[in-house]
Amino acid sequence: MKVALIGAGLAGITSACQLTRAGHQVAVFEKSRGLGGRLANRRTSWGKLDIGAQYFTARDPDFQKQVELWRQASAVQVWDFSPHCVEQGKLTPSPDETVRYTGSPLMNQLVYCLSNGLTVNFQCAISAVEKLREGWRLVSSDGDVFSGFDWLIVSSPAEQSRALLENCSDVMTDVPEAVHQPCWALGIATRGEVPEGVQGIFGDDTVRWVSRLSSRPSFIKAPDVDDVWMLHFSPEWSEQQGKETLLDIGQTGLDWLEKIMDTELDKSAEYRHYWRFANIKPVTFDKPYLLDEHQRLAVIGAWCAGGRVEGAWLSAWHCFRENLDQ
Repeated sequence: MKVALIGAGLAGITSACQLTRAGHQVAVFEKSRGLGGRLANRRTSWGKLDIGAQYFTARDPDFQKQVELWRQASAVQVWDFSPHCVEQGKLTPSPDETVRYTGSPLMNQLVYCLSNGLTVNFQCAISAVEKLREGWRLVSSDGDVFSGFDWLIVSSPAEQSRALLENCSDVMTDVPEAVHQPCWALGIATRGEVPEGVQGIFGDDTVRWVSRLSSRPSFIKAPDVDDVWMLHFSPEWSEQQGKETLLDIGQTGLDWLEKIMDTELDKSAEYRHYWRFANIKPVTFDKPYLLDEHQRLAVIGAWCAGGRVEGAWLSAWHCFRENLDQ
């Protein structure tokens, strides 16, 4: 069987890996230059930054087995820390029993670990698809044509999947018009003393989550900085500001950190990114994927299954096991 798969995030590469192992021919099309999707990172002179998902958890037994395989391959390690939270503007310990994992050295290692032997067409944005008698036909934004596919699997944000498929299937009919909310992500390098135990912070209405990346296992930072942080601003705040905000995101993040830490910090560098499709609104489906069996079309992704890293993997896993494992 010949399969076209759009999107090289965790769900897409998991699906491609499963199909390839089952003996099918799979071509992956990815609009960016690398793998990972929302597990993306940026390399700077002061540290390698995970700008999307900061860690993940494993609750489902099947996913726990996959995590163990990643750990055996040194692609995953435990980030062992006790989180803090912000209560009435104050930093407060908030210990829990959650086991948190990170990719090693970066989150996208989960995807790269699964991608060996796969055919991935990078920087190839698919702008149109069509189901013909001889199979699925894909057209890229550059005008390249790829055809003759028995199945099409789309692993893109819901809004992009809807736009791509609206003229060839009603598989997205029951999906809300807007599934995602945005997130401003801010990486900053600082100098200044911060208590060693502060590594992860559940924030407030402005900043939802903070990672002290420099406290993560194996993180390498520039010698002239004390700490490297990743701040994820809340979806509501990010949506209100928008991508073209005139607000200084870097200074806003630094001011927020200084206030809740009750200390002065010197910001020596920053990186900012606006995630348009970052946070998932509450959406529930009967299954963690969408299927048009008549057209031989499947839609997968974290947004189909709760939005977490685990959900992305489970969406691909269940779609394969229940429909394509033959």
